[in-house]
Amino acid sequence: RFQKLARMCDLEELIELHRAALELRPSGHPDRASSLYSLAACLSDRYDSLGIVADLEEAIAFARAALKLCQPGHPDHGTSLNSLAIYLRKRFQKHAAVCDLEEAIELHRAVLDLRPSGHSERASSLRSL
Repeated sequence: RFQKLARMCDLEELIELHRAALELRPSGHPDRASSLYSLAACLSDRYDSLGIVADLEEAIAFARAALKLCQPGHPDHGTSLNSLAIYLRKRFQKHAAVCDLEEAIELHRAVLDLRPSGHSERASSLRSL
């Protein structure tokens, strides 16, 4: 609904619900990465809407935590790499810290390696890179 109507109250509620879900999925829970990823995405959306840098920083922290849980071979490894790369690029656009851009490029290259010729999302990876 937030993506359709852009009502901040919906996004705020989403963030609260995802935080609550994360509390129910402690370290070792098989769905913890999913909760981290979802919360990071919502915080990134709020950053996009309101420009609150703390939201972006928190999104990056949660995305890093999700990536640690989604090591190579995990079905969500590529998605985790891609999400962190996107958030780091946003931070580069805000602060112009070249290290963020370099890390984002490295992550996008890793995603591209997971999407060989013929993969349905290869073109998207090339554009991102």
